[in-house]
Amino acid sequence: MSMIEKNRSSAIIKNTLSNYGRQAVQILVFLVLTPFIAARLGTEAFGLWALLQAVIGLFGLLDLGFGTSVVKYIAEARSSDDPSRLSYLTATFFWVYMVLAAIVIAAASAFVIVLPAVLSIPDTYAGAAQMVFMLVAFRTALGMPLGMFMGVMTGFQRQWWANSFKIAGTLLYAGGTFWALLAEPSVERLGAVNLIANTVAMALGAWVCVTRLPGVSVNPRFFRLHLVREISSFSLFIFIIQVSTLIYTRVDSLIVQSVLSLSAVALYSVASRIAEEASGMCRQLTNALTPVVAELHGSGDTQNIRAVLLLGTKLSTALAVPLLLGLAFLVEPLLAAWMGEDFRQAAAASQILLAAMLISVIHGNAANVLSMTGHQKYLAGAFFGGQMLNLTLTLLLIRWFGLMGVALATLISSALVDMGLVQPRANRSTGITFWRFYLSSVVPSVIPVLVMYLSLLGLVRIYPPDSLFAIAVIEAAACVVFFSVFILIGLKREERSYIYHKIRRPKRRAQEG
Repeated sequence: MSMIEKNRSSAIIKNTLSNYGRQAVQILVFLVLTPFIAARLGTEAFGLWALLQAVIGLFGLLDLGFGTSVVKYIAEARSSDDPSRLSYLTATFFWVYMVLAAIVIAAASAFVIVLPAVLSIPDTYAGAAQMVFMLVAFRTALGMPLGMFMGVMTGFQRQWWANSFKIAGTLLYAGGTFWALLAEPSVERLGAVNLIANTVAMALGAWVCVTRLPGVSVNPRFFRLHLVREISSFSLFIFIIQVSTLIYTRVDSLIVQSVLSLSAVALYSVASRIAEEASGMCRQLTNALTPVVAELHGSGDTQNIRAVLLLGTKLSTALAVPLLLGLAFLVEPLLAAWMGEDFRQAAAASQILLAAMLISVIHGNAANVLSMTGHQKYLAGAFFGGQMLNLTLTLLLIRWFGLMGVALATLISSALVDMGLVQPRANRSTGITFWRFYLSSVVPSVIPVLVMYLSLLGLVRIYPPDSLFAIAVIEAAACVVFFSVFILIGLKREERSYIYHKIRRPKRRAQEG
């Protein structure tokens, strides 16, 4: 069986586990903070906060795709063992980001004047909206040069470092939010906490990155204009992908606000955040494989890229299915127990979005392979076209089906793009047939998921999901059922042996040490 090179396996496992740890902390904080913020601010003010986050997210487009470029180019430079190129790359990226940060502040300062009129914000919230908008804009701007160092760590396959600082930032934000909103519930205080917590954590990460990783520098003398041109040829298409992603993650909220109401924005933001957080939890293996694919491409190792696509998708699917299926099954009682009875209205939209996320996760490794192996132009066109379809369907379906129509638009466009465009291209580029991909990567999870679904039907009869604790117990039990069956019949014997030994090796080394 073709596997990823052994000397990369430990880093992949460590990065993946730390990714899951970070995502688990973020989800826990999300679960605790969201109802707290909604209760302290009220539904309309909470909807305003969600709306402003969506708007300022559009300014994140000024990243211009350089974030993904950092990971790709740093990983490829490491494979060549050229410290001077690392210095040129990191300094060039840093000063490009400094310019982009200044542009974000300038653009936000101009837009904030017309913000209440453009977004039809009520007069009672106009001043608060403008202040919060600028606070979040500064967070976005500072996050560009400081966040670059998280990408450098990822390129060095030190994602566990980056994850540690992200966890610190999340916990600072959580603690600060409780302190601020208990003292005085206002969106202005929430915006200030958001700015301070994220900036402190990323600044500390930047300092560690510069002082601990070889070749990393921000000295202006290492800036190279020709590298900007070289990187931009890749970043342009990543930027197009980011535009298409933001159409889904940000523009949907703006459409909901314009057609429905701020209260509807609150409902949809909760539904979409559930799907996004669950999807994020499911993508951690794919994220850990990103720098690996870049290194393999740099060394021309097509065989192991194929192994990443097949085995990576098989494991990613197995990790995603039980979580997403369980959430879809339990989402209505989850919303009622977590956010209150009024939020049951978001259940159908949540289930549809979770289905869309499952499709996206299954084909995430294919998108990863295409973006890191020179097919970014095709990928950008596919994603942008898909999100234009998503936008068109959203404008049509929201008037007929409300929030459920917005979610349906996402599901339809995701399925068409991922299954009809992205996966076939990745299969051709790696020499894998359509049937081989799905038979080896997706079919092994089918029987385990059927057994899990039957277990869910029985569990909810025995133990009603009427509290968050009960829902967590049912979800955990169903996941145990899925993985028990998957390990027995979903994995080949050599795959079980390979994974077992890779997980056991770090433990043996620790015991020997």
